[in-house]
Order: sequence, then C-alpha cells, then structure tokens
Amino acid sequence: MNMAIVLLFMVFAVSSALDMSIISHDNAHADRATRRTDDEVMSMFEEWLVKHDKVYNALGEKEKRFQIFKNNLRFIDERNSLNRTYKLGLNVFADLTNAEYRAMYLRTWDDGPRLDLDTPPRNHYVPRVGDTIPKSVDWRKEGAVTPVKNQGATCNSCWAFTAVGAVESLVKIKTGDLISLSEQEVVDCTTSSSRGCGGGDIQHGYIYIRKNGISLEKDYPYRGDEGKCDSNKKNAIVTIDGHGWVPTQLEEALKQGIANQPVAVPIPADDYEFQYYTSGVFKGKCGTELNHALLLVGYGTEKDGDYWIAKNSYSDKWGENGYIRIQRKLSTCKFGNGGYYPIIKVTDQQATKYV
Repeated sequence: MNMAIVLLFMVFAVSSALDMSIISHDNAHADRATRRTDDEVMSMFEEWLVKHDKVYNALGEKEKRFQIFKNNLRFIDERNSLNRTYKLGLNVFADLTNAEYRAMYLRTWDDGPRLDLDTPPRNHYVPRVGDTIPKSVDWRKEGAVTPVKNQGATCNSCWAFTAVGAVESLVKIKTGDLISLSEQEVVDCTTSSSRGCGGGDIQHGYIYIRKNGISLEKDYPYRGDEGKCDSNKKNAIVTIDGHGWVPTQLEEALKQGIANQPVAVPIPADDYEFQYYTSGVFKGKCGTELNHALLLVGYGTEKDGDYWIAKNSYSDKWGENGYIRIQRKLSTCKFGNGGYYPIIKVTDQQATKYV
C-alpha cells in the first residue's frame, strides 16, 4: 500500500514538473538544477547582453529583465539536468517571458482570411512501390538554402519567410543560382488575402509569387513592419507556376517531398522548451496550437534517433545556428495536416526565365 502511494506521488510530481510555468518554480524544483549565486547569474546576464547587443532604456527595465533571465536560467538548468537528447540555452529569447515571446513572435494559424484557391494544390509526392527514397537529405550541403534570416519581434511574418525560403531553394535546384528574395514584398503586397505582419498562410505567399513574381531582397529589403505595397518595385525576377501539398502525417510522403525540394510546414511553437531550444534532436513539446512556420530542408538519423532538419526565421542566435532538428517518429511537435512547396515547370533551356 505504501509503495503504491509512493509511486502515485512520483507520477504526479513528474507530471506537475513538466507542466509548471517558469515563474511558479518552487525551491524543490530549483534544487534539482545547478545552484548559482546571484553574482554568477548577473555575470552571465551581462555577458548575454553584450552577445545579443541588448540595451534597456526604460527606468527599471534592466532589473526587470534580469529577474526574468534568472527565472529562465533556473528552468533551463533544471531541464538540462535531465540529460535528454537536446539542450536548452540562453538564446536570443532569454530575457523574455513565455507570454512575451508568444505575443511577439507567434500567431494562431487558423484565424486568418479564407484562402482563395483558384487552383487547389495537389500532392505530387506519393510514394509508390519500388520508389527509392534517400536515407538522409540536407539541402544546405547542396548550397540550396539561403542564410538564416530574422523576422524580428515586430512582425509575425514566419509564413512569408518559409514560403520565400522554399522558392529560393527551388530556384537553386532548378537553375543552379542561389538568390535571396524579398519577404517584405510578400508581407506588404498580400494584405488583401493575409494580414501581413498580423499573420498569413504559407499558401498566400505562393499565390502572390505565382500571380505577380517577386523581387530580390536587396531591391525590396526587409523592414520588419507592414507597409504599403511598393508599386515602383523592381521587375519581378522570379515567378513560380503554382504550389503543391504533401501530407505531413505520412512520413514517407514527406521524406519524398523533401528529397526533391525543401517543404514549408505550419507548427506549434509556444512551449518554453521550443523557445529556449539550443541543440540536439528535439523530443520535447513544441506547443499547443499551430502558430508558427518552418522550412524543412532535410532529414537524417543519428544515435539519438530520426529527425527532420528545419530552418527557422529567428536569426542564427536561436537553435543550431538558426535550425532545429525535430524527432521524426512519435514527435510531440505535430506539423499541420499539410506541408506546402512551390512548383516551377522549367527545363534547363528555360532556366534563364527565372533568374
């Protein structure tokens, strides 16, 4: 009887610890993590401020941010002490509460305007008997992925970054030229179908590029806010012929899609562990609802398991230089029902049409 009570208490304690917010950690939880003095934490905070070019101008703001940093560090220490396949760290979000991070960087996926799809996307990647799918893929190694970019804290434009990133990669695959395209143009010029910095759908980006083309990033640079569509923008340098869809819950279909080109996916990203992810194969909880988007640029396997390679738009100061490896099988990071990819019908002779 006593053993049953002890076991029940242990299960309850573990469940509570996993769901507990950072601010509500008590001394029992703090004892699990590495003990740090206030002087040590302050020294770490000062180093972090320099690394991330942080300056607080408001009266009392630095003290407030230090307390948040301190609480976040306790949480990170505690979770890292569990010796899992991934690590959390003092990344670019270390001075933000989870509520602040959600408000600045995320938006609910299903609350945008209804899509006007004159050509519904089809799935072109249906695995068939006899198909050979590579065991691993990494489009970065093929030079087909532009450097990690930063959507910033003032514009929920992840949907534009993933759509544009997928087009950038496909242009490289089709033509051999890797060029950086304008996310700002997509944000500014799709407000009739999306909410710009208030959020959009990956498909909004593809539809705009198909109908209007898209400029180079250097000709229409990113500002991190929502402005009027620039009618004097340079001639569109890239167009696409449409976009396709692949079911994300079918691993072999998604692998086949990624083996041909990077695929953009919606994902939940509001959990503390996703916020502070730093390295390793992530097997934690990403969040509770679809509110972000990533670009899947590969997949692979290592001793810690099978994983997807995803490019984020949080700068290279988050994750593994801007990327996250997410467990493939039994993952708690549930992608949306579909991943989306652009289509360019181009032969080698026609390649100059697009660049």
